[in-house]
Amino acid sequence: MQLTWLAPDDRIEVRKFYRQHMPYARLLQKESICVLTQADSTPANDIKANSKQIICSEIIASARIRPIGQLAILTGMLVHPDFRGQGVGHQLMDALQSVIADGNTYIFALAHLEGFYAQHGFYAVSSAPNDIEQLFLKYQGDGERLVLMGLTPSPQ
Repeated sequence: MQLTWLAPDDRIEVRKFYRQHMPYARLLQKESICVLTQADSTPANDIKANSKQIICSEIIASARIRPIGQLAILTGMLVHPDFRGQGVGHQLMDALQSVIADGNTYIFALAHLEGFYAQHGFYAVSSAPNDIEQLFLKYQGDGERLVLMGLTPSPQ
């Protein structure tokens, strides 16, 4: 599998991926977006994609990192339904470690995924910097029970 960070102009296919599997997601221009694809995948029409072109049917998983001042939120982590339960989410989190290792990243985890994120260094926090806290309160009002989690910084 291959992790690819998408340029703002190369996000058409990932938008389709989110529309199909997480229709409520709103991709923002300022977010960094990565996709995990199968390196040897071939689209249904048997035309190989070049390395710059990502085809929606090749995307296995995706995640977004939204900057909030000097901090960030890991958001919109999505594994294609056909690949769930196969460790793909763990592979994506492992691939993201170098990007989020500074410890300035938070996540608003669905309650049932708290243990998953804990395996990758996140822990439940009771408070966060104001900008993160306010955004969390806004999301918390949407109905799903969320857990505010911070990332333990990697040792230097």
